[in-house]
Amino acid sequence: MFPLKLPARLQKLDCSNNMIQKVTAQDFQDLQDLKHLFLDNNVVSLFEAGALQRCSQLSNLALEQNLLLSIPLKLPGTLARLDLKGNAIQDITEGELKDLKQLQVLNLRNNKISALDLKVLEGLPRLRHLYLDGNPWNCTCSLLRAREVLKAKGTDVRGGQCAAPAERQGESWMSSKKIMRQCEHYLHLIEKSKENKKKPKPEDLSSIRISMDDDYYDYELD
Repeated sequence: MFPLKLPARLQKLDCSNNMIQKVTAQDFQDLQDLKHLFLDNNVVSLFEAGALQRCSQLSNLALEQNLLLSIPLKLPGTLARLDLKGNAIQDITEGELKDLKQLQVLNLRNNKISALDLKVLEGLPRLRHLYLDGNPWNCTCSLLRAREVLKAKGTDVRGGQCAAPAERQGESWMSSKKIMRQCEHYLHLIEKSKENKKKPKPEDLSSIRISMDDDYYDYELD
């Protein structure tokens, strides 16, 4: 439970270690000046969408060591730091983070995440530090592409180790040269296949020329 009456001008609130189970909009509706909120080491399993929307100056939210299965929806766009370490989050979706354009630090250590969506990363233009270790990563080539996007953004990433596939287990997906070489070879084959598909077959060339000529003379003569 949260205190019933809190000062409206409150800027920092520490509710860690209080066995809090849920977070609702009613709990924070009058705290427009709140900048730092600590809800770590509770048992939060329900976080109402938009529960912190009235906290229009919130920059730091600590939710580590709770029971969350997903990233809360409609968090304030003013957040610069979001700590979700030690929950049970399995996926990171674009909708959960799309409004966090000011986010600089995201801590997702020790969850159950196995993949990264490129669209999610591209929607976080100011992200500088990303902590992902302690998750069961499936080290596919798409994960390596996500790594390249992060590197290009200048984001400092702690990526952790591969849990799958079996032949990559225990390797660091951020620094393994073996994984990188395998994926580069795989991507090269894909690009080559695409190029071959684009090249017209000799028997198709005449029909292409005829089609172009037909389009060119598609008007009436006097």
